[in-house]
Amino acid sequence: MTRFTLALVAILMFGSARAHAAALESTRALREGLAAHGRAEALLSWNVPGPPGSATQAMQGALALEPPGLARLDVRGNGEHITLRADGGEWSQPRLHQFIRLDARQSVAAMGWWRVLVGGGDVRERRLGARRWRLIVADTPMAAGDSADVSFDARGLPTRLELSDGMGGRQVYRLAAWRFTRPKGVAAFKLTPPPGVDVVEMP
Repeated sequence: MTRFTLALVAILMFGSARAHAAALESTRALREGLAAHGRAEALLSWNVPGPPGSATQAMQGALALEPPGLARLDVRGNGEHITLRADGGEWSQPRLHQFIRLDARQSVAAMGWWRVLVGGGDVRERRLGARRWRLIVADTPMAAGDSADVSFDARGLPTRLELSDGMGGRQVYRLAAWRFTRPKGVAAFKLTPPPGVDVVEMP
């Protein structure tokens, strides 16, 4: 996987969801908005390292979430699309002429993080300020524990996520322009490989 893929997985992955876990106070607004409308959309932005000796590159994309297990990121500028479902997912990379299929195990692991944001998961929360919380995931047999600091707007929707980049630094993701709409269903979270690309099955 490239560094971009790891960045995507990092924002989504945050422990395993449990249906009967206690709801988090910090994620109440997002959870309630999804319950009332069925779909949440936001503008996601982050930075990735550029070529050696160059500045970081700003990335931006449209994030869509639909419970209980659908997520999609459409990256602006490079035409990449990533979809995640309980049964798998896809990652289309037009510039590399590559189309990657994810199996259920990989997709479910990646979806753990967004499930935390919508109120699921075996997670503790600690208030850091008026609109700032730390979400803490305990160690499990499948993954090491982790934490992220999350900031929220006046409506209670997440605007900034800060977590370890795995190399001693911190990676920041920003969310803006949240809106709730009617769900589009699973068909909107499936990609078909375009003609002439290499189709890769993730090991």
